[in-house]
Amino acid sequence: MQIYAKTDIGKAREMNQDAYYVSENIENMKLCILADGMGGYNRRRSS
Repeated sequence: MQIYAKTDIGKAREMNQDAYYVSENIENMKLCILADGMGGYNRRRSS
């Protein structure tokens, strides 16, 4: 399996809050984590 990931700040934000993680193979499995930033929810700078 091939896994690709990319984040993009977009046109409306000053800061990219998106994140991802792909582990090394562990017993023929991979751990994939995706965190989607909240984009200024409630006027806070981080999610």
